[in-house]
Amino acid sequence: MRFEAARPASPIPSFVAHPTSDLIWLVGAHGGAGCSTILMSAKDRYADAGRALPVSADPRVPARIVLCAMCTGRGLESLRGLLADWNAGLFGTTVLMGVAVTMPSPKTPRELRRGALLVGSAAPALWRLPFIRGLDLDGFPESYPRAYAKMLKELDAGNM
Repeated sequence: MRFEAARPASPIPSFVAHPTSDLIWLVGAHGGAGCSTILMSAKDRYADAGRALPVSADPRVPARIVLCAMCTGRGLESLRGLLADWNAGLFGTTVLMGVAVTMPSPKTPRELRRGALLVGSAAPALWRLPFIRGLDLDGFPESYPRAYAKMLKELDAGNM
């Protein structure tokens, strides 16, 4: 009997993305990860990949991604799994810019905030985004908390 080494499976489904140097792809670690909210904060700078990994058709211009998660037990565990896959090299030439963790309530428990710091320490950058009051009833806000602009500024600084 002959055994072959198992090839690593893709951590999440992937799709071929048009090569772009100006867009940053938002990849959800789970459903309800906050990608749409982040996208609406700067529609001309982000693209929503959903729960799939964008792979550039041109390896010279790799897709740049931010993994997104809600600061809940399930969200942080999903993010931890994806970061382990990224660290194992399963994302190919995709460039991980960092992770964005959105707070699920105005007063997120300290244990979850600490968990976000711990899980996020495995990524190149961590952005903790605050809870936005009224988002569930009123829709996307006209102005976003400063943390969203700070995240985009740091992403732009990392692209130079």
